[in-house]
Amino acid sequence: MLLSRICLEDVHLPRLLSRLYGVGSNCDNGEEISLSGNPFLTEQAYLLNVVSEILNERLKEITILNHFALCIFGIFKKSVEAIELGSRGESGLPTGSAVIDVLGYSLAMLRDICATNGGVGIDEDLVDVVDTLFSSGLLDLLLCLLRELGPPAKIRKALRQADSQEATTSYFPKLCPYKGFRRDLVAVIGNCAHRRKQVQDDVRQENGMLLMSQQCVTNEDNPFLRKWEEPILEGNSENQEAVAELELQGSVDMPELAGLGLRVEMDQNTRRAKLC
Repeated sequence: MLLSRICLEDVHLPRLLSRLYGVGSNCDNGEEISLSGNPFLTEQAYLLNVVSEILNERLKEITILNHFALCIFGIFKKSVEAIELGSRGESGLPTGSAVIDVLGYSLAMLRDICATNGGVGIDEDLVDVVDTLFSSGLLDLLLCLLRELGPPAKIRKALRQADSQEATTSYFPKLCPYKGFRRDLVAVIGNCAHRRKQVQDDVRQENGMLLMSQQCVTNEDNPFLRKWEEPILEGNSENQEAVAELELQGSVDMPELAGLGLRVEMDQNTRRAKLC
């Protein structure tokens, strides 16, 4: 309970992490976690793991404050900068690598933070933390990371079979640093998009519909990826139509549309996909 109050309900998490690293702390919004080219420490990864578990357990009890959300986003960005996605992780968290574990635990906290609408008892005048993260570039970074990973193995295999050109076979995407990394990226986007039309629209406007549809292919490492597509489609006719067009072209297979009570047909007048 004390650690929860210190790290989640007050402003001391950045200072505590910095003290574990042995450097001073004099900035806000997570910027004080200065790596200076060095990796995170195991102690920092352990602390973030504990805080992540507390956050997940108390998500419905506490108010997520903007400074905490921005701190976690700052840590996530710095772990992304410090890591090379050049080798595939063979296990889930913890991996034994401090920087990869920091990446995973901060991403897990962002997933949980974005699953809230600001916590319980929040003042109506306070800004939704998801809006704060969205305006700080969270969605752009997540989509960028997904593009760097490329489609899942099933999709890449299908693309190679459909197109034997050298450009397709010579493409070398970056690799997931731990099992579940792709799932966690998609989960954060899905939670951000839940009942938030601005986020849903931005996914589409950033050419993310095909990208997200390609991610939502289940495999043994990510058995529940399919469910994260629905928050991007629900209540958004433009996104539903965009996916319907992709489905008609054969680019994606979207049972989520059927789950929303929709089916895809060709409009005989416009020769475009329409939802019925």
